[in-house]
Amino acid sequence: MSNTFNPSRFGKYLVYDLKSRWSENRAFMILWVIFPVICYSVWVFFTVLGNGFSSGFSDFHVGHPSIATRSGIFAMVSILFMIFYPSKAYGFITEKAKGSAWIELPASRFEKYLSMMLITLAIIPIIFFIGYLFFDWIICVADKGCGASLVSAWLDNLPSEEDGVMVWGYGTWGLVSLILQTASVFLLGALIFKKAKVSRTILALFVVFMVFFALSALIFSHINLDSFGERMRAWVMDHIDSIDTWINFWGNIELAVIVIGLGIWSWFRVKNIQH
Repeated sequence: MSNTFNPSRFGKYLVYDLKSRWSENRAFMILWVIFPVICYSVWVFFTVLGNGFSSGFSDFHVGHPSIATRSGIFAMVSILFMIFYPSKAYGFITEKAKGSAWIELPASRFEKYLSMMLITLAIIPIIFFIGYLFFDWIICVADKGCGASLVSAWLDNLPSEEDGVMVWGYGTWGLVSLILQTASVFLLGALIFKKAKVSRTILALFVVFMVFFALSALIFSHINLDSFGERMRAWVMDHIDSIDTWINFWGNIELAVIVIGLGIWSWFRVKNIQH
């Protein structure tokens, strides 16, 4: 058992792995974390410039991105970060020199795999979230015209016993779910492909979706859509009071199947990788 997983050895390797990923990708991570400052500065600059030209260089009115706009940008940047991070952090494993050195590190492959999964799916996303939201909060403290920060807006919209589960709560968990799935997909792509990891993973996803839609179209072509639609409407009406619970249930099932399935695939890739 100790050859597969030793808590003390794993803890030391996890710290080493985290320090290595930070030292090798420091500039990449900082750039994404400070994106709210960059985006906000560009937005304000072009707003001032546009208002200046339209008003004859007088009576400037500085426009600020709304909370909805900043929330949308935050979601988009979060997804993009998790698309590129896995290949930046662990894409070297498929390289002959660096990958061989990684294999020879004094830890079992399972410990290396577990460290990689924890860092990619939990530690780094949490660090990214905290850093991004911190800089968004700094902007709103420095510029009173910014309005509410993303954190304060989220806290103000937390579900209560009277309100039930609110839309912002759904959006928050939906974003977390999408990030976990995205990280799982592109981590596997980083372990499978040797070059052009992100673009080839996107191409593979496109092929998978095309096959899925083709099979779905084939299945639905043999189904009476009118009868199927009536059954679906009847089911929705029968479960209208618990429809949100059902949506969450199946959404979490999908999340578990994708993350666990791709995680197992990544494990076999790590276990069998050779140089």
